[in-house]
Amino acid sequence: MAQAAKVAVEAPSLSLLALVADEVTREATSRAAAELGWTDAVVRAGGLAKAARSLDQAKPPQVLLVDLGEEADPDATLADLIGRCGPQTRVLAIGTVNDVSLFRRLAASGVADYLVKPVSSEILSEALRRAVRNEAEGGADGKRRARIHAFIGARGGVGASTMALGVAWLLSQEHKLHTALLDLDLHFGNLALSLDIEPGRGLRQALEHPERTDSLLLASAIVKGEERLPILAAEESLEDELRFDPEGAMAVLEALTQDYDCLVVDLPRSLDGAARHVLSTADSVYIVTDLSLVALRDAFRIAGLVKGLGTANPLFVANQVGSIHRGEIGRAEFERGLGGPLNFSVPFDPKATRAMAVSGKALPAADANGKAAMELRRIAVQIAGREEKPKPLWRRLLG
Repeated sequence: MAQAAKVAVEAPSLSLLALVADEVTREATSRAAAELGWTDAVVRAGGLAKAARSLDQAKPPQVLLVDLGEEADPDATLADLIGRCGPQTRVLAIGTVNDVSLFRRLAASGVADYLVKPVSSEILSEALRRAVRNEAEGGADGKRRARIHAFIGARGGVGASTMALGVAWLLSQEHKLHTALLDLDLHFGNLALSLDIEPGRGLRQALEHPERTDSLLLASAIVKGEERLPILAAEESLEDELRFDPEGAMAVLEALTQDYDCLVVDLPRSLDGAARHVLSTADSVYIVTDLSLVALRDAFRIAGLVKGLGTANPLFVANQVGSIHRGEIGRAEFERGLGGPLNFSVPFDPKATRAMAVSGKALPAADANGKAAMELRRIAVQIAGREEKPKPLWRRLLG
């Protein structure tokens, strides 16, 4: 009893969703959750397919245990499931195949641990506690590390920068996460312009000379607008040809991730070495697209690149939905061409766009109750790993 109490102190109560095929392992999972003191634990019969159907993207569990069963090739389905959970969910897998190559593939896709049946409640308890402890420590070195969330447009003008800015603002202002914005389009980036602030100096130097990059250099280059949202951006001359190596992006990310909870990166479609490094290391990648055929082709191609770089499946954000002049095709037809569902759909909202341009604020700040802002909140909720709290009744009645 004393040992169980000690475990409960070490691993605070978390939400657990377990989909396990056999009754013996389900009972062991329930005992393990009880030993850890996790009161918000749901253990159901099922496997990988049922886990995909049972997942609530708006409120993913903090820990997901999924039974791979006898599935010969679980990689694609599991990678999609991990992408839908978001980076805040620790995913553990359990199965009957004892194969090192399978374990390595699962680890590469983002699985925290893989257990081979039969397993006892003690083994499960230790695996769950270890996964949560590693997450809390932020890695082997124990240093704080920001989650990196990359936004990239399938084509120009689809509003990827608007999405990145809006989500970063929500993470900072509504979820109270220490969030920074990084604009890697040094020629045409408009994050600073959208907030009517002058870009800082130093980003180009940091990307070109990674050996000089440190937190002090980046702190001098970061600017903050009225909302106190830190932005690292630049506006370089078009006469200068800029191509940055992965080492530059690596140095910038390493310096920034020690000081923030979340790092939102707006990527250019030029896809130089720096952009590719961000895509390969990001905790989540959001491909912003409209519902045109051109965007469908390029969203599909970018998704293939992201998967090839070893990142978990990217998430698709349809923006400006309902804007007829952009040559939209039907959503069902778009999703068939994409080979999967859209994760988010932001409606065309000209009122919010005008308010944003006039006020020099992020979209959710300019029009907090608009339909576009509401969908951006869904993205922020997924990233933050928190359920959005309903407004008090008196505020809803008064709008």
